[in-house]
Amino acid sequence: MEVIDNREITDNVFILRLELTENALKPEPGQFYLLRPDSGYDPLLGRPFSAFRWNNDWIEFLIRKTGRGTALLSTFRPGDHIRILGPLGRSFPPHSPHKTPVVLAGGIGMASVYSLTLKHKAEHIFIYGAKSATELLLTEDIRPRVRELYLCTDDGSMGFQGNVVEFFTEFLKKTSSHSIVVYACGPEKMTKSLMEILKKYNIESYLSLEERMACGLGACMGCAKDTKTGMKRVCMEGPVFNIEEL
Repeated sequence: MEVIDNREITDNVFILRLELTENALKPEPGQFYLLRPDSGYDPLLGRPFSAFRWNNDWIEFLIRKTGRGTALLSTFRPGDHIRILGPLGRSFPPHSPHKTPVVLAGGIGMASVYSLTLKHKAEHIFIYGAKSATELLLTEDIRPRVRELYLCTDDGSMGFQGNVVEFFTEFLKKTSSHSIVVYACGPEKMTKSLMEILKKYNIESYLSLEERMACGLGACMGCAKDTKTGMKRVCMEGPVFNIEEL
């Protein structure tokens, strides 16, 4: 697909916008795509990225430069072409009208859960955390799309001083656990801590797991995750899991 725009928003994060062809399938919140250069085989395997924003004409990916593959994608310019495979994986399910959706995003995990606000504007309580204020991305884009936005930073440079899970623990002291449904994505450490709280209070929850993927199609088993019912492939049975499965 053709690159429409490639915009750097911090020193190591950029938004890649690709043209969507007329017959292209549109993603659902939480699904991902495999991206790699249109020519050559270096890198050989596509890199998985959550669908961030889209409309009928284009799709965007929020990408952090973490290695050779993502650094290469950051160099693409309008008119260049990228191979794209997707949408792949299981998406976030819609929430019950009787429950308030609460979104928890840690770091670049925001890319996966932001798309929940595209369909249901001004319904979500959005809790977003990063190490410092400079790593909180696109907060002014999020704010008008959600009912409430709470920001957290480890160093206290913006919002609540502490991480997303610590803020959520305080949030639960004033909220009925049975009146909310949680959607979350973030680093593994955050997810593990969050799962303990969600299970303790028996909160309906859906987590998008961050795992390294190779083929993205379920063949290599490189992203297999141990669940209550055996090993599950994050790229196929996930990346979104009901907490009752984990």
